[in-house]
Amino acid sequence: MEFKVCNSEELPNNSMKVINVQGSDILVCRSNERLFAFDNSCPHRGASLSKSDIKGTRIVCYMHDFEYDLNSGKLEHIPNKWKDQNPNWTKSDNLLLFSVSEKDGEIYVRL
Repeated sequence: MEFKVCNSEELPNNSMKVINVQGSDILVCRSNERLFAFDNSCPHRGASLSKSDIKGTRIVCYMHDFEYDLNSGKLEHIPNKWKDQNPNWTKSDNLLLFSVSEKDGEIYVRL
């Protein structure tokens, strides 16, 4: 299903907004004039990604600096400072992405 999440002017370039859709917190962001939508919970340890930084087409989780690609959802980088941790601790799923579109001044997410 597709849900209207906000008006376009509520999401200027290089900004993000958490929207609750069907009981799930979805983070919608606009970076370099492109829209992305994904689960607000970091797949590594569940931190709120809305407190994180978006750098181009990547989001860098504020808690452990794991980097995820916003196009594919794949974990792209684990900082070296965590490499000596137990492999179970550094294990992470990929980012859960949602289809996002913009039409007639409104932004929609498909769940």
